[in-house]
Amino acid sequence: MRKYTRAALVVGAGAVIALGMLTAPTSTAAPMPPSATFIADVPEVNGATMTMAVTVEGDNVVAYATNGTNDEAYFFGTQKDGQMDLMSMYGDEVKASFDGTNVTGEMTMNETDATPLKFAASSVAAPAGLYTTTHDTARATWVVRPDHTMSGVMDNSAPGDHKVTDAIMAREQAFKDKVRQMRQDRPLQPAPPMTYGTWSMDMNGSTVTAVRVTGDMSF
Repeated sequence: MRKYTRAALVVGAGAVIALGMLTAPTSTAAPMPPSATFIADVPEVNGATMTMAVTVEGDNVVAYATNGTNDEAYFFGTQKDGQMDLMSMYGDEVKASFDGTNVTGEMTMNETDATPLKFAASSVAAPAGLYTTTHDTARATWVVRPDHTMSGVMDNSAPGDHKVTDAIMAREQAFKDKVRQMRQDRPLQPAPPMTYGTWSMDMNGSTVTAVRVTGDMSF
């Protein structure tokens, strides 16, 4: 299994989960806990649901969003005083803040005429959270909810070390236009069933085990 380390990254997803399209984040943020994970199920305008996880370790943040069938995005960045502005390698963006209880914000996918999705993610305790594993040229990732249900996809392209090497470039429209088709062309499919508790699954004919993602990991 790949060894995960934050050093590879240059820059940049209770038992009741907050559901629904909610209000945008306010300008007031609370100090973030030193280590925490938040999850939300977010309705999309097309009627589908995007499941999101945000995991924080110190100042470092990893977020992940997926519809569980054919779309996903990893977001990377940092938080300061509970405020975060995260980017994916494909120009997707998350702007959010911690209000002392939830992480609330907007997620905007790099799509033509994309509608920002508002979310409120509730804190969850382990073993709920974000899990990932790799095998050969595939990477699978799951969001595991407190009720033991899961949502995730498998990317059958070589995972590699996905980096955004220039934060300014990643926010420019020309860059977003260039990588938009790359994002859409990825060979994605629903992640294989993962066994709760052991976090093992059959992946392309081999039994592998996923690890829980923390905010200081990169991919």
